[in-house]
Amino acid sequence: MKRLLVLLALSCTAAASAAANRAGRPMIIHRVAELGLEIWTEQDPQWETRLDKTTNSATWIAETPALTYPPARLSWTSTPQLKFTTTEIESAARGAIHQVAANYGIKSPDKVIITSQRHGDLEGYEAIFAAKSQKLPIQIRVFCGHRPGRPAVLMQAITLGNKLDHLGEQIRRSWSHVRYLP
Repeated sequence: MKRLLVLLALSCTAAASAAANRAGRPMIIHRVAELGLEIWTEQDPQWETRLDKTTNSATWIAETPALTYPPARLSWTSTPQLKFTTTEIESAARGAIHQVAANYGIKSPDKVIITSQRHGDLEGYEAIFAAKSQKLPIQIRVFCGHRPGRPAVLMQAITLGNKLDHLGEQIRRSWSHVRYLP
């Protein structure tokens, strides 16, 4: 019995140690002035990043490096002139999420289930859905939110079909630390 208790204590210590290592995993902090955001991405392996700008908006993209499985892409889009009140953000987020779903060929984007969520500084709404891209099944997690008085942000995570759960920790570590720059 004593031996069993020692083994149980050792396994609990190992589990706690693994959880501590997971929480302390190093991240790269990017201060993206064009979006007015602080965004965290993985350091090991280091995700490839780039900024795409149009006249009205900017999108910052982070992609897994080559030979990483599953391949994934996270993106953050902000349009500085789009600011919503607390009462307007729900309909704005629903519209943005429905548009993303329609862009991926979802036949009834209004049937996508949307839930209230909070990520870092942002309060808003989120949906997860499956689609196809170039005949390949993919899975998309999309969030649209803001802090009142600040521009809305659209965040997306895209990977192969049924692989979104494999990126759960990467998405959590990144999205839970998104902040507006001062």
